[in-house]
Amino acid sequence: MLFPFEIKMGKLNALSDESAKMAQRELDQIRENAFAASGTFTDMDGNGLDVGCTGPPGTGCGNPLDATGEISFSAAPPVGFSAQLSGATGQLYSVRWNISVTANNGRKIVLAATPINPPTGLASAVQLETLVSP
Repeated sequence: MLFPFEIKMGKLNALSDESAKMAQRELDQIRENAFAASGTFTDMDGNGLDVGCTGPPGTGCGNPLDATGEISFSAAPPVGFSAQLSGATGQLYSVRWNISVTANNGRKIVLAATPINPPTGLASAVQLETLVSP
């Protein structure tokens, strides 16, 4: 009776690990390009990504955050502030981010990745946050 549970947990752990890798890889690229003059750049997978967010401190751009400050996957992915990536196993992941202007004209980046139609049906999003200074 434990073997099916262990198999399911093993698949869930593998999906969570790959979600974290996808999130970290995309976050690293966004962080490096957060102040791109055009407000956009092309990631290593060929996706055109938006990182432009201007305005007074507190201005937010991109995927909405829910009441707890987490990326919401309930609505359609926002154009430019989301990407669909394929993992090493062929599993597809939805990656979305929100960028907000900080008091020192820096940027707070909140990014999350979650498997699309995971085989186990139990996988949850992995969320990362970072601050970037100009």
